[in-house]
Amino acid sequence: MAKLQENYLDEIRRERVKKKMLYALLLLACVYVLAIIAYHFIEHWDWIDTIYFTTSTITTVGYGDMVPRTYFGRMITIPLMLAGIGVGFYFIYVLQDYGAHHLEPVARHMENLKNGRKK
Repeated sequence: MAKLQENYLDEIRRERVKKKMLYALLLLACVYVLAIIAYHFIEHWDWIDTIYFTTSTITTVGYGDMVPRTYFGRMITIPLMLAGIGVGFYFIYVLQDYGAHHLEPVARHMENLKNGRKK
């Protein structure tokens, strides 16, 4: 009965991790797509330049070869930098959590093997 309950709780944890992963990915995609659309229409850049600038801004690379020239373009860049850093780090955290969750059974198995040898 304890094994059944443990498997049930593992399945619940697995579903939570999957939902967090999907949420983080959707959040990152929303910020990315909204910024691309905004820069395309406000700065009148073509789509490739807009994707390039948005990617370099969200990843905090900021080469400096492209900069917003309009007032509204600059005002969009400030929250994009903050949101990009926050959402980007959240995505990395959830990705790490997802990986750790999948490695947990391996670590448990290794611990059982280690404890079995000590007996």
